[in-house]
Amino acid sequence: MELPELVKILIEEHRNVRVLLLKIHHLISEGRDKEVAEALKDFKPYLDQHIIDEEATILKILLEAYGRQGAENAIKVFQQHREVHQLITELTRAESPEELRDKRERLRQILESHFAAEESGIFPWALETYRRVRRE
Repeated sequence: MELPELVKILIEEHRNVRVLLLKIHHLISEGRDKEVAEALKDFKPYLDQHIIDEEATILKILLEAYGRQGAENAIKVFQQHREVHQLITELTRAESPEELRDKRERLRQILESHFAAEESGIFPWALETYRRVRRE
């Protein structure tokens, strides 16, 4: 798959994650704990594949073109994946509705910031680099 197509898919997946987070929010608000657990169980593998695609392709292109130091901004953004994983794990172990809401809100905040950094900075940079390297 060519990088421009992958980036379109990744951005669409960001939209899908936002919808899923909204669904989880409503389930938490309605006290439907069993359905929250199911939604989180489905969410993790989806997000795992998304992260693999980003790191194996986007980050790889930037590291190969600029080295570790030159790609430092991308590395910092992709390091947020660890915190996202940790929060999802914590969500599945939350013991109260308040804890569930707090963790879900923190996850939403991190993902919104993360998606914005990727969509406005990292993805365009990777696409520009990809096109430049292909011309050389």
